[in-house]
Amino acid sequence: MRRSSRAATGAEPAILTVAICTHNRSNAVARCLAGLGPPHPAVDVLVVDSGSDGDEAEAILRAAMAHGVEHMRLASVGLSAARNAALAAARGQWIAYIDDDATPASDWVTVLLASIAQDPDLAATGGMILPQWQALLPAWWPQSLRAVLTIIDTVEPDAAACADIEPFAANIAFRRDVLTRFGGFPACLGRRGTLLLSNEETYILRRLRKAHLRVRFNPALVVHHEIARERLRPDWLVRRQYWSGVSEAVMLAALGERRMARAWRMAVHAAVLTPWLLWPRHSTSQIGLRCKAAFASGFVRGMLIEAHDGMAAV
Repeated sequence: MRRSSRAATGAEPAILTVAICTHNRSNAVARCLAGLGPPHPAVDVLVVDSGSDGDEAEAILRAAMAHGVEHMRLASVGLSAARNAALAAARGQWIAYIDDDATPASDWVTVLLASIAQDPDLAATGGMILPQWQALLPAWWPQSLRAVLTIIDTVEPDAAACADIEPFAANIAFRRDVLTRFGGFPACLGRRGTLLLSNEETYILRRLRKAHLRVRFNPALVVHHEIARERLRPDWLVRRQYWSGVSEAVMLAALGERRMARAWRMAVHAAVLTPWLLWPRHSTSQIGLRCKAAFASGFVRGMLIEAHDGMAAV
């Protein structure tokens, strides 16, 4: 995993580059790096610091140095920009992305390298994201919205069921030349500071599938994702659903897909359900309706944003 030693010894190029993109999470980065285990001759690791503050930036650099991995610092904040910087710098035939607050299982590298070797037609793969709760999931939390916490912890055992599961970018890997050919992650999507934009990996995966390239969900490829206590609040969930709506509309525009029929439905839903958004922020009452109202309102807002303009209008 140490590029300096690889270059010095003239070793074969890496099969896999693992990218950890981060912002102000030095402790999480250190845990993630520790979880990757000892250096592997076929694997490089790259930490991309996306505009962290002074003390955090220094701590992230120290964590990278302590594990002997490459470090890159970007001046601005933006998850898609950080992932694309990692893609441009990667030397592996494949590039894998792990969220900074996720810890790979002990066999993660082995499983991923095996998947790459066994399926030469594979363009992208991803796997399970098991929650590590800082606090118990509240009883009021809608089961249908567990995935917004970046969790994939329940799948059917048969391969046919797994074929329909789209991986999340907390645990995902792409053939590097394929991801490069498709332009990497779209600048109009992805976390940017406090903006909870998402769907950047969904955008890429839909384009891959549309091009009839092979995407495989592998339940043996496991990471453990820390779920912060502050995310388990009703105000966070409603806000997250609002940005899910924004992200969905912006993604559909970036994909060039038709949106107007759905936009009209969302506009009607937003008009009918808006009173539920006046509910007290910290109340758990009617949380399902409030989330539906937030998503619909976000989708309508996202319709007003042209994909090529990104989030400049927000």
